[in-house]
Amino acid sequence: MAKYSTEEKLEAVLAYLEGKASYKTIAEERNMSTAPLKRWVLRYQKHGEEGITFWYTNHEIQFKIDVLNYMNEFGASINETAARFHLLNESMKN
Repeated sequence: MAKYSTEEKLEAVLAYLEGKASYKTIAEERNMSTAPLKRWVLRYQKHGEEGITFWYTNHEIQFKIDVLNYMNEFGASINETAARFHLLNESMKN
């Protein structure tokens, strides 16, 4: 999968949020699937521009337990939980 800069992500997110194009159209223009674009939009809506800028971090055990408890209590999906706690989906698989 190609890596996209924060500027590229922001451009795609804003194009969708401003109603300029659909997820499908934006994804096709960037030769990607709609799944990451939908995650970017969700993260942007929850956290602003910081939501689409990630860095590696090592979380404490209690934080991980809180994340799992949230998913269990609210029946939240991985994508919803990742956006809520500002996580990369891939990091939740380990």
